[in-house]
Amino acid sequence: MPRIQLPAEEGTNFENALSLVPNVKKMYDQLYEDLWSSTLLTKETKEKVRVYLANVNGCATCMSLSYVDDYTLNEQIQSAIQSGDFTSLSAFDQSLFSFIHTYRTAPRKVTDQEIESLTGTWSNEQIMELLAVINLFDGFHKIIVNLDLYDFCSLR
Repeated sequence: MPRIQLPAEEGTNFENALSLVPNVKKMYDQLYEDLWSSTLLTKETKEKVRVYLANVNGCATCMSLSYVDDYTLNEQIQSAIQSGDFTSLSAFDQSLFSFIHTYRTAPRKVTDQEIESLTGTWSNEQIMELLAVINLFDGFHKIIVNLDLYDFCSLR
């Protein structure tokens, strides 16, 4: 049950919670649309970030979806997270998920070497977009978890 009173409107608890501050909802919606439609990062990279964070945060709905029509990606990432063994994934994906983990849990511990490994593959603009995608999806989940808005993240 949500920890705050939500307006009785159509939509998910998350959408209704955001609608309490219409400007924030509008900005979240616009940021999501802008990041997802941007071509700076591939949709597959954004999907990997989304699926990784869905699994880490326990979002069953997000784990069950594929925005790139590749459910094997979901299965591979879920299996790696559950087992703690990422060696079946490409070296790049291992590096990406390690970076995301450190960035979201202990950002001061991100090393120069980790940033350099990203700059060896991506432009500065792409790195900034990667950070925005991480923050967007991780932020969605933190709001949902904190306020118990699980109708959005549950396959009940």
